[in-house]
Amino acid sequence: MAGEIIKTTGTVLAIHPWSRTSHVVAWLTPDHGVVSTLVKGAVRAKSAFLGQYDLFYTCDLLYYARASGDLHALREVTPRAMRETLRGRWRETSLAGYAASLVRDLAPPGEESAAWASFLEGFLDSLADTSSPSPLAARLVELEMNVLRLAGLAPDFSALDHSAEWTPFAIDLGRCGQGSRTVRLAPATAAALSSPCAPSTTPSALANAVRFLGLFLAYHLETPPDVRRALLKTISLSTVSP
Repeated sequence: MAGEIIKTTGTVLAIHPWSRTSHVVAWLTPDHGVVSTLVKGAVRAKSAFLGQYDLFYTCDLLYYARASGDLHALREVTPRAMRETLRGRWRETSLAGYAASLVRDLAPPGEESAAWASFLEGFLDSLADTSSPSPLAARLVELEMNVLRLAGLAPDFSALDHSAEWTPFAIDLGRCGQGSRTVRLAPATAAALSSPCAPSTTPSALANAVRFLGLFLAYHLETPPDVRRALLKTISLSTVSP
């Protein structure tokens, strides 16, 4: 691949300054995983890149694959989905940023990232859809459960006793039963974890699902708790922080 011109589609995960006029942009692509590109002269007045990319855009891009290192040179970029409504909805934008950070850390390289790219595009589209009625707590549960499924770490509820008030769930084992870290899992909470956007899902079940996932993610992904806690506060869910 080194020395080639690569044509692909990418969703912007992060943008960092490289110099006074240049950027480094991290993209999630369906065929090469997470790719970082150097955009020289990105903020110059006459740059061809002005307005062509921003956070959470999905774009067609051409980049020159460097023979060494992980920073490639961007040659062309054309936006396909800009998701402009996120710019005026800061809570949704905060959740989009959290999604981008999870994907950037966990998405696999190469063509194995195709499912991750498809999910991220759909999730960002749903956040940008102003007609969507789903609460942000449901969107957060949807995000984290899908990330766990894609990573092969989704909790297993198959042994849940639906006739009982609650069933012991071993966080460390990822399934119902006793373990070194066991919590009580109610059927309503498990239902909220499986279908957070269902009309029958209650706010209390969603709150319990958010708490459960906070514990589960911290154990299995070692996610920094402060990052998630700050997100919950930002989207007005601080009362459900584990």
